[in-house]
Amino acid sequence: MSTPPRPPKTGSLWTLVLLLALIAGGSKAINWWREARTADLIKANLGPQRITLYTTQTCVFCVDAKFWLRSHGIAWDECDVERDASCKATFDAQGAPGTPIVRVGGHWHLGFDPGWIAEALTTPIKTAAQPASSPRADTSPRP
Repeated sequence: MSTPPRPPKTGSLWTLVLLLALIAGGSKAINWWREARTADLIKANLGPQRITLYTTQTCVFCVDAKFWLRSHGIAWDECDVERDASCKATFDAQGAPGTPIVRVGGHWHLGFDPGWIAEALTTPIKTAAQPASSPRADTSPRP
């Protein structure tokens, strides 16, 4: 007597799909928590210091930076280097290869990195004997 053919096992496939969904959801939750924590640190330490973004109209990284700051309710100033001559002069003086560059007090950074902003807000501003940082391509978070 022959045995009837067994139906294919789909339980393993559904388990794999569920596991992948849990991993993806967990990853998103961790990223959300980190961003919220970083935004809270920035807001708590901002005080009288200002965050200034030096931007251009065509910079997609600038759009992302402005969206992040706006969506987390963080006060910031924009300095468009294409429309404002004083912004352009300050930008050129930094020697940055692109935008955005971020200034927090006397600290400068090429590219937008919320973690760097949180750290810069808690780092003392350098004195005249110790020049302020300048944005450089080799320290940029951008690819």
